[in-house]
Amino acid sequence: MNKFENITELIVRIIIKRGNNVLLCKNKEHEHYFLTGGHVEFGDSLEQTIYKEMNEELGLLESDITKISFNNYLEGSYLNKEEKHCELNMIFNVEIKDDIEIKSQEDHIDFEWVNLDKISEVNLLPDGIKEFSNA
Repeated sequence: MNKFENITELIVRIIIKRGNNVLLCKNKEHEHYFLTGGHVEFGDSLEQTIYKEMNEELGLLESDITKISFNNYLEGSYLNKEEKHCELNMIFNVEIKDDIEIKSQEDHIDFEWVNLDKISEVNLLPDGIKEFSNA
């Protein structure tokens, strides 16, 4: 039995926009995109997780973030390598300073600005999250 079987994973997903573009994270190995963010660790708040993930993935400091607002949530389950996963994605709109350069801090991911008119053309996971990117 997988240690996560029958457990719902709590995940923070972060929408960052510049003009008509949204920042997407690309998994280099699997060729899919996702919103920046990550798992909420035991004892951490959603806001603490936002700051932590933006620092770990983008190198941003708390002072680089100008606004955080709750967008929505998305429940989902999927099969990965024959293991069942269930997750609750808490989606936030986050504004950052305009002069911040986006650069991945992790070797297995890249970041791309994708025009909202083209978002339907990318493999953005989890399924169903695209509709929240336009909000």
